[in-house]
Amino acid sequence: MATLISDPQPEDIILFDDTTREHPLTYKFIEDFEKYEGLKVHTAAYTHTRSPGLVGFDAMNNNKSYLPNRTKRICTTELKVETTKRYLKSLGIKQIEQFIGFRADEERRVKSFKPTWKNSTTRFPLYEQGINKAMVNEFWANKPYNLEIPPILGNCDLCFLKGKNAIIKILSHYPDLAEKWIRDEEEMSKKKKNGPARYFKDVTYKQLLAAAQSQTALFEGNSLYDIPPAYSCSCNNF
Repeated sequence: MATLISDPQPEDIILFDDTTREHPLTYKFIEDFEKYEGLKVHTAAYTHTRSPGLVGFDAMNNNKSYLPNRTKRICTTELKVETTKRYLKSLGIKQIEQFIGFRADEERRVKSFKPTWKNSTTRFPLYEQGINKAMVNEFWANKPYNLEIPPILGNCDLCFLKGKNAIIKILSHYPDLAEKWIRDEEEMSKKKKNGPARYFKDVTYKQLLAAAQSQTALFEGNSLYDIPPAYSCSCNNF
């Protein structure tokens, strides 16, 4: 959204924190952005010395004793907030002014925002300039490239914040997405001594996949574009 707001300055950094769980077209969009806008996108991903050879979600889960969930969003903290801090500090940056793309029709998100980096100031250019969702859509409609995926597939492809019903519908279209999330739960369960590890308290991703496969006929032809997430994601809050 940098070109929607203003001309970026030489000292500006456009940073993408790669969770490694993004939809493939998200990565294509970043490549297209660099190509058409002529702007470099910096990429950072979580790593840890106790997880050699692993990055992003896999490295985080390997280094933790429990899976993230709706009340303990360690994925946001580790894969976004702390990864951003470490990356910027590696560049010698100790103080920042950050721009967050909350729109004018997302006042609640602006008002509830709580920065977690003391050496930062925060601005919401879209909110400040009265730019709403329709205006954003019009902006991208006039571009030679776009994200090309339904909003519900943004961020981590099967993030638990999307809710069980949304995940079931996504899996009815993209069943292969479940494999890595099922693996997470099974591998973390081996490490736990007090019961199975789950992203949801009452259901596993293997069960969500089974539900999707049993309801495929029900979802055939249904669009993913109208599915709202069950909970608001705060992955870009830092």
